[in-house]
Amino acid sequence: MRISDEERREVAEELRRQAAYSSGSLGEWWQRLQETVTGEIDFANPQETYRAIADLIDRGECENVYDGSVQDSCDNGFKCSVCGCKVEDEEHYRVSGVWNFCPECGRRVWHG
Repeated sequence: MRISDEERREVAEELRRQAAYSSGSLGEWWQRLQETVTGEIDFANPQETYRAIADLIDRGECENVYDGSVQDSCDNGFKCSVCGCKVEDEEHYRVSGVWNFCPECGRRVWHG
């Protein structure tokens, strides 16, 4: 599941709103938290709530799988191993720097 920055901001805003006005039992609080981060009302699966919170915090990792040996490839291209985002030196503008994050999905680029 890929969470966009807009969705991330919306959930953070709703969590802050819930924190400001929250009262009641722990079960009621947990149910509101689960509904906010997963969009589900069903309280049966707390594991999904934990995963959804983790996905909001950490986008995960990817690798740069750009093949620089292909004809017409650039010196410092990027291709995300997860979402497929591709960035190349088009029209002879040099792409420079180090790819630390995918510009499309925001995952941290693993340098291993």
